[in-house]
Amino acid sequence: MTALAHFFIGISLPEEKAKSIYEQTLSLREKNSFKSWVHPLDYHLTLAFLGSPQSESQLKQVKNNLTEALKKHDAFHLKTNTFQTFGRENAPRIFFLGVEESESLTKLRDQTYQICEDIGFELDQRPFAPHITIAKKWVSHEEFLDADFESPDTMNFEVTSVDLFQTKLNELPRYHSIHNVMLRSD
Repeated sequence: MTALAHFFIGISLPEEKAKSIYEQTLSLREKNSFKSWVHPLDYHLTLAFLGSPQSESQLKQVKNNLTEALKKHDAFHLKTNTFQTFGRENAPRIFFLGVEESESLTKLRDQTYQICEDIGFELDQRPFAPHITIAKKWVSHEEFLDADFESPDTMNFEVTSVDLFQTKLNELPRYHSIHNVMLRSD
């Protein structure tokens, strides 16, 4: 295991959906208004941020427990809604695409959290706010509220699997699936 490697469990977006989101944010990208933009192949929905595992054994246990529990979870559909932000309204720290509430998503997230906590991961206890991060740290001299961008096209996509990702900060895309669990499909 790489020293200080970070891991998280999440849902990848289908490539064509990621491309669409990217194209819908081109006008903002061209203005260099955020310090960093997420690579389109890195768009995802985080279920649990693990940080650095205590051991290779703990990471293996996550893989095994996820596989066993999630193979019984049905695939489901998600729908995106609007661009939103976290942080100050005039200079947000996160720009993201929201996801509509979903009982299946909440159940999947809760199940994933329980698996991780049961094997010793200390997870963020803030309420679940499902989102797809697009950019980080507003740096423009113009206030964000005055920024010119259009509302996104609503997208539906099917969630058919969950991945355990490793973050590789010096690469693009940064997030690499090291374990994939397929959800049950009809």
